[in-house]
Amino acid sequence: MKKTTLSALLALALTMAGFIACTDDFTEEDALNAQQTIDLSIYVIDYFDAKGLSDAEVSVVQDGSIVSVTTNEDGVAMFSDIKIGNRLPVTVEKAGFTKVQATTYMDVENFRQAQVSQTIGVLSLTENTATIKGKMEIETDLTNDETETVPEGSEVSVYLDLFSNINDIEIKTTTDAAGNYELKVPATNTGAGIQYTVKYPTLVLDQTIAKNRNAGEPEFPETLPNIDIISTTFNPIGSAVPVPWVPSIVATVPAPIGGKRAILEVFGVNSSGEITDIDVDIVGSGYTGTEVPVTIISLFGGSGADVVVPVNPDGTLSFFDVINNGGSGYPYFRYANRPDEGEPNGFQFFLNNVQSGEIRVINVDYGTGTYRDKDIE
Repeated sequence: MKKTTLSALLALALTMAGFIACTDDFTEEDALNAQQTIDLSIYVIDYFDAKGLSDAEVSVVQDGSIVSVTTNEDGVAMFSDIKIGNRLPVTVEKAGFTKVQATTYMDVENFRQAQVSQTIGVLSLTENTATIKGKMEIETDLTNDETETVPEGSEVSVYLDLFSNINDIEIKTTTDAAGNYELKVPATNTGAGIQYTVKYPTLVLDQTIAKNRNAGEPEFPETLPNIDIISTTFNPIGSAVPVPWVPSIVATVPAPIGGKRAILEVFGVNSSGEITDIDVDIVGSGYTGTEVPVTIISLFGGSGADVVVPVNPDGTLSFFDVINNGGSGYPYFRYANRPDEGEPNGFQFFLNNVQSGEIRVINVDYGTGTYRDKDIE
């Protein structure tokens, strides 16, 4: 019995000696490091059919260096000895597909776990696509009846979010000379499709606009209406700034000496461009003689009008004008700014359930502007 015990003790001593010898090669630091790294598996799929995508380049940042691995025929890229307990940036690229930047959380439930896996989806830029297109209009000239188009080269962007911890993917295009734009965007024909956010630019452009006066200037007839070019901001989600009501034609008479100047208004122009009616709004006072000549001022051309207003015995002007000649070429429209105050409209910033082969048309109108650099009335 004693002999057996002695043998056992001897075997135990030899085992401990061997372990101590091993620890000279495998240190405690080595053991801790082994517990703090793990393998990472990235599974890249094509969202269109959820199948693995081969030959995609997957890159991670490891110890300050970029390490890249190409996916195998099953769409898998393997990385070894990745430190746990941090967020790891991952980039997936393949020609003809969306570039995706994601974050992998290198958290483990226990130190026995050997691997962390994440699935990252991409979409084809050339196949299984949908179309988003439209025309972009704007009011950069308020003195005509037409709607203008935005400048050629105005940028339109669409964004898609493939997953909660993946970056928004941006696809851009620009308008042509007619204000048209068109984008081919990745799509699917399964599930809920793809959701896109469409963004249109804020534009700062010169706008042709009629005004009665600048803020702070004397009122009509001391200040006469005119057409100005004002730098204007067009914000697709802004509120329209007011458009002033400005007459296309005005009529004035001289101010009397020591009296009050009369105020006239042009009320009638026929289809031939002849002035047919002028009303006296304020009869004034202190006028002398039998009649007062009327000056016609048009913002849009016309000539040849010969109009006078009789003077009453009390020095006021008569309400009855005398049109000797109505002239020709005067504008038939009463107000110089044709479009009313117009809000931006037609903008759709969210497109849901975009399916492969679908065409979404979004025609937008920036309206009459949301801010002007000059305060006018």
